[in-house]
Amino acid sequence: MVIRRRVAGKFKLACTKGKPQLRVSFITQVSCCPQRGAILLFLAVFLSSSGCAFLSPSQPVPSPSAPTTLAPQLLASLDTRRQALTSLRGLARVVYSDPQEKGTAKQAIAVAVPNHFRLELFSPIGIALLTACDGNTLAAYFPQEKAMYRGSATPFNIARFIRIPLSSHDITGLLLGLPVLPAHGEAGAARVDPHTGWYQLNLTFSGYETHSLWFEQKDLLLMRWEVRTNDGTVLSRVILADYRKVNGQYFPFEIVLSDMQEKQEAAIYYERVELNPRLSDSLFTLRPIPGVQEIDVDTFSGEQRVGVF
Repeated sequence: MVIRRRVAGKFKLACTKGKPQLRVSFITQVSCCPQRGAILLFLAVFLSSSGCAFLSPSQPVPSPSAPTTLAPQLLASLDTRRQALTSLRGLARVVYSDPQEKGTAKQAIAVAVPNHFRLELFSPIGIALLTACDGNTLAAYFPQEKAMYRGSATPFNIARFIRIPLSSHDITGLLLGLPVLPAHGEAGAARVDPHTGWYQLNLTFSGYETHSLWFEQKDLLLMRWEVRTNDGTVLSRVILADYRKVNGQYFPFEIVLSDMQEKQEAAIYYERVELNPRLSDSLFTLRPIPGVQEIDVDTFSGEQRVGVF
């Protein structure tokens, strides 16, 4: 692994009335860790098919349509999945890339709703970074540095270690393959996307941005999720693919996050997944370890970063 240090830099956090949204800006360098790895990604290629037909000039081109009751049905399918998925334990290959670099690493993942996660990032010589969050406190342990960083589980503190400035609730949802939507959205009518054949549903939030969701038609599985500005600019995208049945329910073994503006992408390729295991609360906390230095990250400056990658 390549070692790179970074003392300062910027990441973006899209907020609406104080709530962090999905606009992801990944941190590409770090300030004080000797390992290098990658967190989260794959490139998605969308295939569209087209057909040809001879139409007279007066004949209108048919437009895709969907049942008028479909929008509530699609939202209900998401609620059903949220109720059915409460925890996960798995092993994944994580990949990160941007225009300058690319990396990959193995990662053990454990999450429990609403906001608990534990991430163990492996290097060739063992665990490079262990991050645990119980929704209130974030702890990050670097075994080789003999350092334990601890602080509030804010999006900015989370981004110091895993690149993504999202809340613990948002990260838990994403790792479970579920979209994290702001409250009080206004749903438009669902339509059939002529390019993919998927159902498309747009949700507008307070007039400032639109979340577009795509579902395949047979089982109403979520395939894509985009956040756009009012002028149609795509800010971020999540792609879910390779659905497989686990314990009787479908789960995406590929979850991709992309920052369209910064041309940065990250993905999880799950290799093993266990759904709804019983996970102890102690799994998401890290106790002080004798001989390991404790460091309070709440005292750090706004842009100071620590972490592998």
